[in-house]
Parts: sequence; C-alpha cells; structure tokens
Amino acid sequence: MADDASTNAALRTYLWESAPVLALRLDAGHGVTEANAQARQLLRSELLGRPFADQIVGFTRPADVPALLRQEGVVHPLTLATAAGLPETVGFRFFPVRGGTLALGSPDFQEQQALRNQMLSLNRELNNLTRQLQQANAELKELNQLKDRFLGMAAHDLRKPIGIIMTYLDLVLDKAGPQFSAEHREFLRTSLQAATGMKELIDGFLDLAVMESGHLRLEVAPTTAGQLLTDAEAIARPLAERKKISLLVEPGDGTRRLPVDGPKLQQVLLNLIGNAVEHSRPGQRVWLGARWEEQSVVVAVRDEGPGLAPEDQARLFTAFGRAGPKKTAGKRSTGLGLAIARLIVEAHGGRIWVESQPGKGATFFCTVPAVNDAAQPPSRNAP
Repeated sequence: MADDASTNAALRTYLWESAPVLALRLDAGHGVTEANAQARQLLRSELLGRPFADQIVGFTRPADVPALLRQEGVVHPLTLATAAGLPETVGFRFFPVRGGTLALGSPDFQEQQALRNQMLSLNRELNNLTRQLQQANAELKELNQLKDRFLGMAAHDLRKPIGIIMTYLDLVLDKAGPQFSAEHREFLRTSLQAATGMKELIDGFLDLAVMESGHLRLEVAPTTAGQLLTDAEAIARPLAERKKISLLVEPGDGTRRLPVDGPKLQQVLLNLIGNAVEHSRPGQRVWLGARWEEQSVVVAVRDEGPGLAPEDQARLFTAFGRAGPKKTAGKRSTGLGLAIARLIVEAHGGRIWVESQPGKGATFFCTVPAVNDAAQPPSRNAP
C-alpha cells in the first residue's frame, strides 16, 4: 500500500508538473479549477475559474461540452485558443472524478510535425526569394547608375550645341532687317522657343541626375524668407506681366534669418510661381507668402487656376509626373520641375506638398527648418 501511495504521488507530481500533456480538472459546472504546467503554458493565462468551453475555438458551432463528458475515454480532437494567439488541435479524453471531471489532452504531434515541415519549407522559399530580390535590387541599382551616367553625359553634351543655336537664333532675330518677312520672324521665334524648351529639359535632366545620385551640395548662407520671396517675385514678374497676372507678396515676418542655400530655394520658388502663372488666366492673381511655425518657415504659392484632382496630386512631385490641366499658354511641361523642387526641399530637411480642389485653384507649400543641431540643414552631400 505504501508503494502504491508513493507511485500515485509520483504520477500525480509528474502529471501536474512535468508531463507533456494537458491536464485540467473541471468542476460540476464544467469550469476549470486546476491546470497542470503544460496547460498553463499553452493556453490563455485567464484559464482558472472560466468555463472549459471558453478555451475551445468553435469554427462552425460551439462545442457541446456535456455531450463530450458523457463519452468517457473517447478521444475528441478539440481546437483550443492558445496564449500565442494561434489555434492548436488537442485530442482530449474525459474521465469522471470526485466532484467533477478530469480532462487529459495530448497535442496532435502529426499536425505539429506537418506545420513544422510547412514552416521550414516556407522559410526556405522566403530565403530564396530574399536572395533573388537582393540580386534584382543590385542589378536595378547598377542599371539606375548607368541611366544616371548616360543622362548626365547626354545632357552635358547637348547643352553646348543648344546654347549655340539659341545664341545665333537670338542674334538673327535682333539683327534681322527688312529682308525678313513677318512670317520668317515668326519661324525664328518658334525655333528659339523650341530651343529654349530643349535647354530647360536638358538642365532638368542634369539637375535631376545630380540630385538623385546623392551629389547635391548645399551652399548654406543666412538669408530671410522676405528676401527669398522678393527676389523670386522680381525675376518672375516679367512672365506674369506678359500674361497680365498680378503677383502679390505677403512675406509675414520675413526678417528672421534662415540658414539655407538661397539660389536653390529660389529655384524652387521660381518653379512654383512659374507653374502658378502658367496655369492662370489673364486678370487672375498669384500670392506669395511666408509664415513661421516654431523653428520652420512655411512658404506658400497660391493661384486662382483650375485646381488639381486628388489623383493628379498623388504623382505631381515625381519625375515626369505631369498632371492636371494643361498650361493656359500652351507651353509644354517637362515634368521635372516639381520633382527637382521636392529633392531640393528635402535636402534642406523640409517637405513640399499641394492643397487643391478642382475649379478652386491650388496652393503649394514647402517648409524649411530654421535651426538644427548641426547649425545647417541636412543635405544629400557626397561623402
């Protein structure tokens, strides 16, 4: 009898502390009153004091626990909610004991092994895909570098002859005498306009190639938002006057100093103002303004043009991302200006965006931090 008692005690200790099975004691109401170490580790922490049915995942209908308990010794595969959040199938047998029921469950080792093999297979497939993606990324990076070099060389080689063509066309127009008819002069002006557009495209290619290659250098010097707006307005005014567009400057507190690359930010502003003017009709207005928000200045360019649809705004700042209505003067856009503006603003640690509704004009914003730990804006400088 002593040996039997010792054996029973050892078995009980093993079952409740070490056995790789789930052991649950249920009271007469089928609530869990005791759980062994394996059950506490596998199942939800709020196990004790809750109905056993709460642990079962009923994919089709709730489990009929009283019916299961009446089938003594029969293995019932039940899917349980685990502490890890993943359901797991366990084969349970139910035995009547004093004051309730003993539920003994053994995990479905075949299912576990199948899941383990599936995970290993998926992991191998994921590793293969990762290697393929890394190889594709390396090839894409090399192709992108080749593209940048090609565009840079091609644009550089084209810039000089286009400049010569423009110089001589302008000279011929200036020196043309009565031997040139009005029609011939118009031919020359059209040729000069086409050459000018070509030069703008070439300049855009060069700028974009430099910036996307990470070799943009910022020549930082103190200036003010008011000075940036005034200079940009002075340069853009002839274009606006030709179209009979009013340029209005509202610099706000434009006297505070900014550590920025003035010429590059002026390039951004001239692009935004030029777009606003080109999309406006005679008699409309374009506003230039600036305001301070904590340690950043927010510059805005607002027009009364046709506005932009949401789907156009999404691709507006990407290279060749021409979007929205055509310019009122019929001038063809290269689709590079706003992409270059975005890169310049981001190189200063700022951002650029547009707010617009169709038929209600558009407002372009860009922010530029005024102060940072390095005493100058972050840049995409070459090492």
